Amino acid sequence: MDKFIGFDSGEFRELTGEIEQAFCNVQDVRDKYRPSLTDKRYLSGEEVMEYLHVSPRTLQTLRDKRIIGYTTIGGKILYPENELKQVLHQNYRSPDLPF
Repeated sequence: MDKFIGFDSGEFRELTGEIEQAFCNVQDVRDKYRPSLTDKRYLSGEEVMEYLHVSPRTLQTLRDKRIIGYTTIGGKILYPENELKQVLHQNYRSPDLPF
């Protein structure tokens, strides 16, 4: 023990930086984790809006007209990912080529 590692040492600053990075990584995983229910992955409203490129009002209209499926769990509205993909696939229209 020839050397003392203090708060001002480079080793300590490097260690605290690594701890902060690990903490950020854990938070990212926690925020992005979506548990599956009955082997289905569910998306939040924000994720669906980003996925479909729609506004909150358009998402509500899609729900009201029963174009997309959803479920409410604990007061939170969740959308089954596989049903969203199925709706997109069913409503896909190939672009008409001008020639």
